[in-house]
Amino acid sequence: MKKERIIVAVAGQPNSGKSTIFNLLTGARQHVANYPGVTVEKKTGVFKFQGDRIELVDLPGTYSLTSYTLEERIARDFLLHERPKLVVDIVDASNLERNLYFAFQLGEMGIPLVIDLNMMDVAKSRGLEIDIYKLSRQLGVPVIPTIGNKGKGKKEIQKAIWDVAKGNIHSSLIRINYGNALEPILSSLEKRLSEESALSQGYPLRWLAVKLMEGDSEAERLVQERLKDGKEILDYVKKERERFISQYKEAPEKVIAQRRYLTAEKIVEGVIKRKKEVTLTLSDKIDKVVCHKVFGFIILAAVIYGLYELSIVQGYNITNYTWPILASFRNLMAKILPHEGFIFDPLLRSVPLGVIDGIVAVLNYVPIFLILFALIAILEDTGYMARMAFILDRIFRRFGLHGQSTLPYILGGVYVGG
Repeated sequence: MKKERIIVAVAGQPNSGKSTIFNLLTGARQHVANYPGVTVEKKTGVFKFQGDRIELVDLPGTYSLTSYTLEERIARDFLLHERPKLVVDIVDASNLERNLYFAFQLGEMGIPLVIDLNMMDVAKSRGLEIDIYKLSRQLGVPVIPTIGNKGKGKKEIQKAIWDVAKGNIHSSLIRINYGNALEPILSSLEKRLSEESALSQGYPLRWLAVKLMEGDSEAERLVQERLKDGKEILDYVKKERERFISQYKEAPEKVIAQRRYLTAEKIVEGVIKRKKEVTLTLSDKIDKVVCHKVFGFIILAAVIYGLYELSIVQGYNITNYTWPILASFRNLMAKILPHEGFIFDPLLRSVPLGVIDGIVAVLNYVPIFLILFALIAILEDTGYMARMAFILDRIFRRFGLHGQSTLPYILGGVYVGG
């Protein structure tokens, strides 16, 4: 019997233990490269099961499959164009509801799915008892509990991957109902897209219809480039979006997100039993303050001001000490180089001196940038950058941006302040 080469994508939200599970499954059989045309790391690995070679591709951790960030586009493009045999979605068992939102997006792409319910020990410590069988039945896909950092569940997840890839287990995630207002539009759009062989043969039409109604720019570009009457379809989508917003006073993408969360909430309520009253962790207590709808913005403004004060103001004060040293070096080089004449400046003097002046000017700002990027690194390591993204996401989306656009916002705000 001929052995098969099976390509599997490993996806998941940040901090779900995705890298731990990937390392657990592949061990030392890994290869690191870059995705074509970008600097984002591409990690691949291999394990063998029943003689078959199973190749895992570790997709960038992301909270969604939109087109706002580079990581989201890379993950989505791989799933769309490479069409792996299946996707292993690494889910944080202690934050099941939030992680199911991402799983629903994966399911709409029409690729068989295996849910790896990771960090079961964390869920247990929080008093959560999850009915794995019931969760699997409600989702329509295999659900395998694991504790990645302790190596538990390795064989079970490997077998589930192999069974789904070989067709021994059926895996098809439930289809979310987006409501009586939106479903007729999605069905009509799906039917219209199905008439176009250029799309229907290579792309999941349900996913494409949802993305078009969300106003996703990459989905619109795909329709525009692949179809001769792409403009007509986009005009139809635009009219339906405008009509929906006018009638229901809400954007379709907001309704879609709400439906996903409601479905996730309903499933979680049916499969989780709380053995004890949940006590807030230190991180949860901090979140209640720094992500507050009022105090969150006040703290954010204070953080931005602190960055400005420490990096620009204090950093500029440090240049009072570094500038004399740089100026002395410049004057020393000016003395060594040939002297200028009364009428002309020798080329051997003007060119090197121009280069030195440029280097000195740049080096003068080094203290400022050292402080600024050190403070940004601290914000990243403490987790405040992610919280900042959460606070700003709703505002940024009005301008077609994403909450993860916080770094340019910080740099721009500090620069303007300076």
